Amino acid sequence: MHPHRPLLWTVYFAHVLSKEIGHKKDAVDYKLISICQKRDIIVSQDYGITLALSKGAYAIHQSGKWYTNENIDQMLMERHLNKKLRRSSHKNHIKEPKKRTQKDDERFALAFEKMILTATEKEENTHGII
Repeated sequence: MHPHRPLLWTVYFAHVLSKEIGHKKDAVDYKLISICQKRDIIVSQDYGITLALSKGAYAIHQSGKWYTNENIDQMLMERHLNKKLRRSSHKNHIKEPKKRTQKDDERFALAFEKMILTATEKEENTHGII
């Protein structure tokens, strides 16, 4: 039986943002990073949120891809190069994001469940619970 974990939902909407958090673009990310703790799980499409990895938190993209200390440098470099490429092109043909499919949801659900199990196992092993 797994202990219940509290859920904190943070959302940034361009025109609706809590005064408690702030009005800057990355205010929610910074707040979330400041309050996250070891073994927390963060779901985000923003690579910047992976600063939480240094606090021992887990991070997963909505696609189901895990952000890890092993892959984050490469992911950040790819993001940087893609941004640079978009800026250098005179014709910025930004494609609309593809609609989520049931397969996307299933892939995320499996990866998220695996992440929860991994975090729970590490917590149990840390506390000597078997």
